[in-house]
Amino acid sequence: MLILIYMDKKIMEIISRSDILLEILDSRFPKSCRLYSIEKYIKNFNKKLILVLNKSDLVPEDFLDIVVDAFNNEFPTVYVSTKTRRGSRLLRKMIKDISNKNKEKIYIGLFGYPNTGKSSISNLLTGRKRSLTSPSPGFTKGLQMIRLSRRYYIIDSPGIILPREEYKMAILGSIRIENIKFPEKAVFYLYKHIGKSPFKDYYNIEFNNFKDLYDKLRKKYNIKDKNWIKRISIIILNDWYKGNIRGYWL
Repeated sequence: MLILIYMDKKIMEIISRSDILLEILDSRFPKSCRLYSIEKYIKNFNKKLILVLNKSDLVPEDFLDIVVDAFNNEFPTVYVSTKTRRGSRLLRKMIKDISNKNKEKIYIGLFGYPNTGKSSISNLLTGRKRSLTSPSPGFTKGLQMIRLSRRYYIIDSPGIILPREEYKMAILGSIRIENIKFPEKAVFYLYKHIGKSPFKDYYNIEFNNFKDLYDKLRKKYNIKDKNWIKRISIIILNDWYKGNIRGYWL
């Protein structure tokens, strides 16, 4: 039942039509990005799956190696950066290695949360901007077919929204900050996972706890209106999206 609730017809169509699936994850918190129910469905469907850790330029390489070692026990895993093109050759090789040699055409389906970089991954594979991309959540409205070569084709998909995970979705940038009733709870979710240091380093402030962080930032930015908590939350989340606040967890 869990799979049927969270998998709309577009995602099920991608799985059905694809020979290989790429699950796009945020390298900063890859385990939290995994869609285990969909992975199970793909495995039962006897499809190939590769876990792709995107945004690898935002975390240390030794952390990435730990993640790859852990995830490789389940599925082939590779880390990439669409900004630096890091890992693009290895990802292409992995796709080629697990392709059915007897099939004339191979279809590669992409899926994951919004804003993990699915369309950017398709651009990375093609080596040119063929798929429309946008930093706004929910940009990819329908399925897109992109020709990679005479044999390989990419199927891009809309991001998957899980409404019960609002604050994790907010950290991913999968939903608009303005639509979150209490964005400070999303910031607290981030704070619990990465600790104080990334905030101290970026904002160049000393603080004692989460509440004190907000008080110090209120003074730093001279915010005096009654919505100051929301305004600071938006500042912090935007800095996280941009990669200014550096943090990661498995």
